[in-house]
Amino acid sequence: MKKGSFINMLGACVLPPLVGVGICWGMIQLLKNHEMFRVDAFAQPTAAVSKVRQGKLSEIGAEIRAALPVDATYDPVRQLPVSPNAEKAALRRAAEAENAKPVIPKKMPNAEPGVAAARRSDMASPVVAIQEFLWRPILDPIADHWTPLMPRTDALPQAYQAVLNDDAAHLAKIIAMGISPNEMTLGGDTPLCAAVRMGRADCVYVLALSGVNLNQPAHEKQPPIAIASLRRNAPVLQALLDFGVDPNTRFNMPIQKQVIDRCTIKDLRNAMESDRGITPLICCSARGDVEGAVTLMRAGARAGMCTTRDHRYPINFAATQGYLFLMRVLLGRDPESEPDTLVTVNLSSQRAWVTKQGRIINHTMVSTGREGYGTPAGRYVVTDKHTSHISTLYHVNMPWFMRLNCGAIGLHSGHVTGRPASHGCIRLPYEKAKEFFSQVRVGDEVEIVY
Repeated sequence: MKKGSFINMLGACVLPPLVGVGICWGMIQLLKNHEMFRVDAFAQPTAAVSKVRQGKLSEIGAEIRAALPVDATYDPVRQLPVSPNAEKAALRRAAEAENAKPVIPKKMPNAEPGVAAARRSDMASPVVAIQEFLWRPILDPIADHWTPLMPRTDALPQAYQAVLNDDAAHLAKIIAMGISPNEMTLGGDTPLCAAVRMGRADCVYVLALSGVNLNQPAHEKQPPIAIASLRRNAPVLQALLDFGVDPNTRFNMPIQKQVIDRCTIKDLRNAMESDRGITPLICCSARGDVEGAVTLMRAGARAGMCTTRDHRYPINFAATQGYLFLMRVLLGRDPESEPDTLVTVNLSSQRAWVTKQGRIINHTMVSTGREGYGTPAGRYVVTDKHTSHISTLYHVNMPWFMRLNCGAIGLHSGHVTGRPASHGCIRLPYEKAKEFFSQVRVGDEVEIVY
């Protein structure tokens, strides 16, 4: 190997470590001489601390008093000289506010004799005051001056939070103070729709009195009364109706999937997906909400208002679910009354009779559905009556026809053999059919048994 090459290799291997060591040594010396990084700055106590350790409190008190005005002590909180009388008055007010006697400072345990003597002889010393009364209670009653309206977040308006808390009184208070009842959340929800959705009837009344738009949709894109009809809460419906909301308001189309998914009634869900013109009364009827339906009808909801595509009426939805009482209400019967007339059809004996207030007033032989067209047993409501009716399925005349549950079967005049012979209807002799027709009203019930 050449001499020059060896020297170059030696310089490349040895020189960098030497330079690094030199730089590190220089930094250490710089840090050692800097005040911030001197270890003895933390290890060595100050002169005042040394004197305290040696029990020279009197000497320190004299030094501090010499630097302060006459008849003054030192307040460690405000960093200002204050009068001793003011100090005593403040402590007395604090003790009275806490309804307790002033706390008398006690001797520190295991104190050196010199320190204890200094405390007894020099209680007026500002250092003693600092040691004993460093903590001072807040004398200003902040709670009397700062009463927040409501915990506030950027995402929820104050009126909306009051609705969530079901606090109608607070809602009225903040609206009177100028808080807007129309402010929407970041997701597009309104306080009114939130109150309707959660059944807060009192909040609905407050918002209505404040002048909000009672037909403004929220994120469901549906009017508030439509949202109310999807929940079993008649007081909310009543609150909206009391302020003039139209009980025949139709759902906006198309209905969002999130609204359809919340519906548990298959028949109503299918109508939301494929039909149009659904009303609040249709929703209450499909869900069996008798109280809601009665509230709507008393406000002017029309039971004869059907959907616009499939032409289904509220009673059709109630009949699909078998809600007998609700069907009677939709047919105009008093919701407070019970039916006093009942028609019973016995499939085994092929006989039928009319009972009024528990007493049989008429009876006859019948013919029900033959094999393959059996008359289904169950309890029904007479939904409509026709003195002359022609079957749309079999194109035959059916006088004195009384339809059951808006369906295809009913009672009517026909050929009676005393055994099953029809396509599902209950055939009666002509004269008996006429008598039954006059004795049974729309809304009366029919019970078919074995």
